[in-house]
Amino acid sequence: MARRIVVVGNNCQVAVLAGCLGFLAPDAEIASVEPATFSQFDSSSARLLDAVRDADLTVCFPFEAGPFGEVTPARIFEIARLVVPVPTIVFPAFHPDIVYIAHKGGLFGSPMGDYHSALIVYGFARGFSADEIVSLFRAEVFSRVGYLDGWFPNRDALLAMSHAHGFNLDHLFAGWMRRGCFMHTINHPKLFVLADLARDALHRAEIPARTAACEDYLPDPLSGSIWPVYPEIAARLGVAGSTTFKPPLGGLNFLVDAARCIELRAMVEGSLAIYAHTPKIATHCERVQNWLANREIRDTLIPIAG
Repeated sequence: MARRIVVVGNNCQVAVLAGCLGFLAPDAEIASVEPATFSQFDSSSARLLDAVRDADLTVCFPFEAGPFGEVTPARIFEIARLVVPVPTIVFPAFHPDIVYIAHKGGLFGSPMGDYHSALIVYGFARGFSADEIVSLFRAEVFSRVGYLDGWFPNRDALLAMSHAHGFNLDHLFAGWMRRGCFMHTINHPKLFVLADLARDALHRAEIPARTAACEDYLPDPLSGSIWPVYPEIAARLGVAGSTTFKPPLGGLNFLVDAARCIELRAMVEGSLAIYAHTPKIATHCERVQNWLANREIRDTLIPIAG
């Protein structure tokens, strides 16, 4: 009988990790459970709990009560035959300029989907031109707003969250860093990250895994949107940097992907065009509001000539 594996969580990493498990353990039956796929259990907490109870392995991300009714990580740990906790990988150190901007229960959009550049929003609020905003992307500004100092606090936060969920991430994290930037955005890890978590889960469950690497055979579902590591930040972290953005237009068409990538100036111009229809967008961004209220920061976040 095929081994049954259930993966449960409330984020976009669930399905990718489940896919990695399916590749690494091809004889296993994999159920990927997130709010969008809860209907496979008729949106029934009882049916999901039955599946967890019957599974040979349950892989559980941290999540708050609510999306699956009475199902919580604590309940899964109580009833599962074998549960392996895995952390949600959120790591802003490579991309500290990314912010979400919420409004009336939704999110404002930008050329990068739900992601915004705090510096562009700030420049828009100050009435700067596209050229002036582009000039904000420099080491002096990054240093003043803390973009060059995020490595250790973000590392410590991720490792602490992982430990709190019952997973020691220290060894895997060190390996990821040796490979350079391991994130596409603040909350979209590269495929090899989730593949490592999947392989570790199989190892702990004593389920044999293929030796082949997922990233050598599978497309990366979370690479639809890629935020660059700005060169000055990259130099501080010892990774490759750029100012090339990949907007999230969907699909995995290589030629389309190649053509849709944009440079910093186009990102600025596209953002300004969108923000022109929401002139008070900066009032909904706490970080930008804090910058605007701080005279010392305002004195640094100014354009430079030419």
